[in-house]
Amino acid sequence: MHAEPASERVGRLVALNAVLTVVARHSNLLLPRPFEELAGAVGRFAAFQLLAVVFPEPEGGLRAYAVFRGDALAAAPFGARQPAPAALFRRVFAEGEPFSCDDTRAGDALAEMGASAGCLSYVALPVRAAPPGAQPGHPAARSGPAGAGGFGCPIIAALVVGYGDAGAAASAPIPLLEEIADALGAGLDRSLRVVAGEREAAERLLRIRELEEQHRNLLDNAPLIIFRLDPESGELSFLNRHAERLLGVPVAEALRTPGFLGEAHADPEGVMCFEDAVARAKLGAPSASYEARLRRRGGDAITARGTVYPLVSDRGRVVAIEGVLADVSTEHAARTRLIQVDRLSTLGTLAAGVAHEINNPAAFILLGLDMLDRLLRGPNVRMEGSAASSASELVKELRDSIKRIVDIVRDLKLFASPPQPEGSRRTLTDANRTVESALSLTRGQIIERAQIVKNLSEVPPILMDDGRLGQVIVNLLVNAAQAIPKPSSKHEARDQTVTVETRSDGETVEIVVSDTGAGIAEENLPRIWAPFFTTKGPEVGTGLGLSISREIIERAGGQITAESPVPGRVPPGGARFIISLPAAGRTDEATPSVSPVPRLVSKRVRVLVVEDEASLARALSDQLGRVHEVALAPSADAAMGMLAGGQRFDVVLCDLRMPGMSGDVFYTRIRESDPVLAQGFIFMTGVGFGADVERFLASSGRPLLEKPFSAEDALSAIAEVVSANSAPRAEARDSSR
Repeated sequence: MHAEPASERVGRLVALNAVLTVVARHSNLLLPRPFEELAGAVGRFAAFQLLAVVFPEPEGGLRAYAVFRGDALAAAPFGARQPAPAALFRRVFAEGEPFSCDDTRAGDALAEMGASAGCLSYVALPVRAAPPGAQPGHPAARSGPAGAGGFGCPIIAALVVGYGDAGAAASAPIPLLEEIADALGAGLDRSLRVVAGEREAAERLLRIRELEEQHRNLLDNAPLIIFRLDPESGELSFLNRHAERLLGVPVAEALRTPGFLGEAHADPEGVMCFEDAVARAKLGAPSASYEARLRRRGGDAITARGTVYPLVSDRGRVVAIEGVLADVSTEHAARTRLIQVDRLSTLGTLAAGVAHEINNPAAFILLGLDMLDRLLRGPNVRMEGSAASSASELVKELRDSIKRIVDIVRDLKLFASPPQPEGSRRTLTDANRTVESALSLTRGQIIERAQIVKNLSEVPPILMDDGRLGQVIVNLLVNAAQAIPKPSSKHEARDQTVTVETRSDGETVEIVVSDTGAGIAEENLPRIWAPFFTTKGPEVGTGLGLSISREIIERAGGQITAESPVPGRVPPGGARFIISLPAAGRTDEATPSVSPVPRLVSKRVRVLVVEDEASLARALSDQLGRVHEVALAPSADAAMGMLAGGQRFDVVLCDLRMPGMSGDVFYTRIRESDPVLAQGFIFMTGVGFGADVERFLASSGRPLLEKPFSAEDALSAIAEVVSANSAPRAEARDSSR
């Protein structure tokens, strides 16, 4: 072994010093500019065409960082991934020895890349991580216990030096290049850690950005208005995209509009609730949720439920105010319908009870008046002068008054009857009769404010639920009365009018309700159909009437419109509502009404009156007893006992609604035990027609007398039943002999 000349040793030390200076100056040698500086330092002591550092990748790949000298172009981007030649990978990274290629023109993909860049030969040397505490270039870098490649320090990279001539790699200064490779160990090791940290930070930042994007998409697409306010100014600092879709205002416009969310609240109460919630949030206190109407650009207002809350730091400082406004219009409408249905159901139950309690004594009074009239006309009663005519006139007026009470009760039942289910059969409704009923219910509210004007034309019937139409007309009449202020004198009341008209072209029927009141403001006219919109105080109305009225009319296939001021009226003012409904075309779709009982006279028969109202039962017995043999039963159970005891009857006049066993249950039991007697049933009721009554009467086929009825009505019904049953009874008697 020859001693190394001092000049060569000094030259290598100078070269190592230059390389180490670059290494010490930069924390990451793999960036383009530091790597160019490194290539310049190496190039002063060892000529080359290309200098590169390659790192092993999983599955045998290489990642190359290269700088070309002169005017040569890079064969691959800085930091590009390249396939690894098997021989190079084994020699450098497994055995820890230099690898050389004398001619890149007939080599692998890496050699071809070098050839295309003008490098016809190259040498690759292993770069080892420096051991802890060792100086770069120290022999300890290549000694020690066996490790990767048989050395104590792992091989982390390969230094590739390329030459422009084929075979030039054979004369490469390997000792100098090995020293340089050892000197690079510490710098490249540090660079790898920096790159790994930067890559991890970049991936973390990318993940954060992805999460932010997902979060923003979630906020923008959530079916809510989500906002953030500046705690100092109270102005918007964030608004999600769904707010733009819901309110019809671009987000950018909303963010630059002072007080946007406050102005978006349509009513003063809503503005007050929002501002109160924001004020509480500025103090760090949450507030209860509230409901309010929000304006929509180019559309009807919506109902929203708002929640506002503060964001408080660890030190107790309010850093932001956030909130959510949820569209609950559908929920509101459903809740409104439930409230209305429940209210109508309660009112219907109350009306049915009132009707029963009124109609029973009314029936007794009506029968009593008939008896009194006959007594006054009897031969044993003598009256002088005008006493006879006065008594007769008084009885007539009393009878008319009772009938008017009954009509009012019937009208109340129609108005309060619960809505029929979807798809149920409708009845043929007389619009004029329904108007008269509605006026009888509202006359007291109207006449103290205005005169009632009726212009009712002959119109065809309408196919719909009579009670629902009555509900709409009553609501319109009440609104018309409330639109006219209470007058200070009768003269003022005569100047105001509420007008009801009916008209038809044969295809449609129109019901028009107009008034001379204050009218409807132009800005409120499109809003009057919205649920809970009202310009009245809470003690006057809820704002549900017109919304429900429009739904009732539209379900019947019609429409309802409003005009204010009334066209052509001088001076301008008032309001007019027009209901347009299709005239009934097919009568077979309607539920047939009960036909009037014909006036017939029958032979004397045995009649059982089953009635729990004692006074009415006695009056019926007295009146019917003039023609027939009558027995009384105060209940269905008592009637069952009489029949079980062997008593026989031709006709059973039975109340439908009684304590204990009802009339329909009584009839069902008799039909099972005595079908012939079941054909002699006539039902009475004072609670009107309900769905259950209609179904029962349709299935039984038995006639019905609505209380109050006259003695002639009852006698005619008995005659009709006796006449219809006489032939079957005769046949039954003949077959039993």
